[in-house]
Amino acid sequence: MITQHNLKERIRSTYFELISDIAHFSYDELLSVVTNHLTAILNTTHSVIYIYNKWNKKYEIKTGSKETGVFTKSLVDFSDINQQLLESDISDGKSILREKSELLNFNSVIIPLFPKFGSSGFLFLSYQKDVEHLSNNSVELVKRETEQLLKLVNYYKLSEKSVSKSKFLFDMSTRLYSMNIKGDILKDIVQCLYKLYPTFTYYLLLSQDYEAESSLPIKTIEYSDAATKRVSTQAFLTGEVQLEDRVKDKNTSIYAPLRGKQGVYGVLQIITPHAVDFTEDEIDFITQFANTAGAAIENVTLYQHSKHLVSDLKLINEATHKLNSNLKLTEIISIVRMQIIEACRATQVGFIYINDKSDNGFDILSGSTSYFATKQGQIFAEDILSQMQVNTDPMFSGNSKKNLPYCSIMAIPMIHSGNVHGAVLIMHEEKYFFSFESYKLMQSLVQHSTLALTNSVLKDKLEESVITDYLTKLYSRNHLDETLKAHMQLDEKGTLILFDIDDFKKINDTYGHYIGDEVIVQVAKIIRTQLGQEDIPARWGGEELAIYLPNASIDDGVALAGQIRTQVESFTEPKITLSCGVSSWIDKELDSVSDVFIRADKALYEAKEIGKNCVVKEKELKKHSNL
Repeated sequence: MITQHNLKERIRSTYFELISDIAHFSYDELLSVVTNHLTAILNTTHSVIYIYNKWNKKYEIKTGSKETGVFTKSLVDFSDINQQLLESDISDGKSILREKSELLNFNSVIIPLFPKFGSSGFLFLSYQKDVEHLSNNSVELVKRETEQLLKLVNYYKLSEKSVSKSKFLFDMSTRLYSMNIKGDILKDIVQCLYKLYPTFTYYLLLSQDYEAESSLPIKTIEYSDAATKRVSTQAFLTGEVQLEDRVKDKNTSIYAPLRGKQGVYGVLQIITPHAVDFTEDEIDFITQFANTAGAAIENVTLYQHSKHLVSDLKLINEATHKLNSNLKLTEIISIVRMQIIEACRATQVGFIYINDKSDNGFDILSGSTSYFATKQGQIFAEDILSQMQVNTDPMFSGNSKKNLPYCSIMAIPMIHSGNVHGAVLIMHEEKYFFSFESYKLMQSLVQHSTLALTNSVLKDKLEESVITDYLTKLYSRNHLDETLKAHMQLDEKGTLILFDIDDFKKINDTYGHYIGDEVIVQVAKIIRTQLGQEDIPARWGGEELAIYLPNASIDDGVALAGQIRTQVESFTEPKITLSCGVSSWIDKELDSVSDVFIRADKALYEAKEIGKNCVVKEKELKKHSNL
């Protein structure tokens, strides 16, 4: 029988050699060597070490063959082993449990192992019944020396694992920080999770919309009132790791916030296949992993944001440069509309401008998309404009409740010198189609374009006032003269109609000059209702009015003059009549502008001479008709 002293020396010598050569063994290999030596030293048939796995919450065999494991299970009641070890008096180091099997010719002893560092376990020893029992002192010696060995081994292996994890995080961060595409970063994060926890389930709960590949376990974190009660949302809001044991699902979830320097970008959710107790070291590592991932997501987000800013500034700069080129209103709207559609892929863009002289109080400017030519579009534009005249705040909605075919709406007021001049409406059918970045860009674009657009409108109004008669709002005689000259250079023919209000002096003498002006305005309104799109009406002077009909024959002019004469006779108050003279040109080489005017004037004079309230055309002055 080996003495206590020799036993101690042999075990210590063996363990010292193992510690000296620890770098060459894996954890399981080292424990196998330990049990092999113990079998030889203690003359046992089986020496097996079990270590408690905190992930699986059970003892796992670390040494021996499958046969050894089967043999051990035949002797040890593992369902009761935890309670047996807990009931052991481990404080004085004298915890010794002996198991005897009446069915097999073996005795066995279970030695609890509680090293001061690392996981606990137990050493199972079996020996023939005819072999002398190990003394309590020998068992206690084996326990003490093995626990000391496990302490050193656990410390070394944990340090080695810590170095390995640090290298893993370093390599991971090096890769992630070199990427500038968010999708690539998320793929790499998921791949790293699979390497670390191949049997676990995991999700990236991101705080921003991201069109990820369907293969990636990515979800958008929820912000509803109900969601704030969830553990995942708490991790996002507090920036602290959260643990959740789900009794029903019999698993454990850890939620680690994906933090960067400027904020939290989501939450990493790791779900174990069964309930586990996460160690502080593991929680710390997962936290570092999530922080590395969060920093990488933040870097690429800031990079993409900076690219967007550069792109947005370039867009604003280009638009401003074009808008400062003294363009016409239609050209300005065309540029702004193109920039809006290109920047945020809008399907409808409307330009609404306040015009007190318009019937609706506003104009839908030419260049707006087709929806705003519809009745529904005009009603919507009026509703938005009326709101903005009360409250100048812009509107940004991703799920509009206005019963429109468009869910995503941006309505941005055109403000200049503190006054609302109109609004730009930007719309899309899909819900939440426009990003907040697009909204801010559109605000900037509209702000920069408002001055150019307002100036263009004022310029058009000024030009219109120069060429427009203040009373009738028809064109001036000079403008008619210039227009006729231009048309005679380009067209093949044209017709001029001159109108004169019969007995106009009598109207002024009877009703006064104010009513006389009202009569002229009534005639002007009737003329406008009868015009074609290309026709040019003008005030010729005093009570005389005119219309030039591009590319029209003299018969077309006679017919239109007859219609207008009839309308005036029927719908003016006080009732008046018109005399009309019509002339035309068909050869620009033989005719001049003055010739056309002279012939029309002669025809008008003849209409007066033959009895008024009639239409007379040139070269047939002897003929007249009450058309």
